[in-house]
Amino acid sequence: MGYESAHLSAAIQKARVRMGLSQRDLCTKSGVSQAQISKFENGAIDLRLSSLVALFRAVELELELVPRACLPPVQSIVRSTTSRAAINPKLFTKAKFALDSVLQELVKSEQWPRESERLREHMDFLERARIPAAQTKNFKRWVKHLEDSQKTPLDFEKIKKFLRRTKELRKQIERTQSNESLPLGPAYSLREEDRDA
Repeated sequence: MGYESAHLSAAIQKARVRMGLSQRDLCTKSGVSQAQISKFENGAIDLRLSSLVALFRAVELELELVPRACLPPVQSIVRSTTSRAAINPKLFTKAKFALDSVLQELVKSEQWPRESERLREHMDFLERARIPAAQTKNFKRWVKHLEDSQKTPLDFEKIKKFLRRTKELRKQIERTQSNESLPLGPAYSLREEDRDA
């Protein structure tokens, strides 16, 4: 798989994870087989254009051809309108799996329904949010803490501590996102002389 295909594969996987879709869900939405999706995400195969278009549309992205002269302004617009998600999709999937396990334990115990609900709300936020590059280390620390908490039985103190850390991570992400401002003017212009260059 070449660089271009690897780039497309990473974009599809990142969008799929951000939307909370499994490969099977994506298969259902796109009509592309789960085996092909798995192989494509792992870099084992290249897909036909029709399959790529179906996958991109299923994860609410578009695959467009852009004249080379227009590429810099288009890239600038895309960068200015989307927060950069710096989190590796595999790390996010690992975190979701670990948190789902914690939530299942909480639901089984039936002792802490309020805490369980608050944790679920935070996870819903993390699934929807695009985690800024500035928060990558904090997210990794949070995942490590989550994994460590699974090594011993749950107790109320551990749940409170984890909820506090999760809430703090969410606040940091929200703060970073609100501080990211869009550029005041266009980064590029498409005047006639620019096109002739």
